[in-house]
Amino acid sequence: MQERTVLARGAIFEISAENEWVACEVVNRSDVSAEEGARCASQINEVLIGQVLSPRSRYRGLVFDVRKGPPAFGPKTRAALEKVFAAASSSGRRIAVLVGESPTQRMQFVNLCQEHATEHGRVFQTESSARDWLQSSK
Repeated sequence: MQERTVLARGAIFEISAENEWVACEVVNRSDVSAEEGARCASQINEVLIGQVLSPRSRYRGLVFDVRKGPPAFGPKTRAALEKVFAAASSSGRRIAVLVGESPTQRMQFVNLCQEHATEHGRVFQTESSARDWLQSSK
């Protein structure tokens, strides 16, 4: 078993890899400024699109865990996320999104999957079902 490697970390996120799978956990913190949040979002996109969801990536898929994240996102975040989901679709890698209790959060991520990663993105509420789906990929 390979140990977990941190690919990137910021005030509101951590991206780590274990074997051929990557996890990105996002947390909601009221003490983080909008500027710092935007910087973190940029860093998340850079790592996910450039290293994890690129056609030459050694990783097979991503668990995008927003259970502790904001209950909803705005238009700037959506635009950034659209690029991540489109990268998954074009590279053939899967994204399993773990959502929390917020119906708005769930709806927003379901819409992202349907619009930008129809075959490669799914929304889940349990980690075990997310990982099962990721590992069922060809």
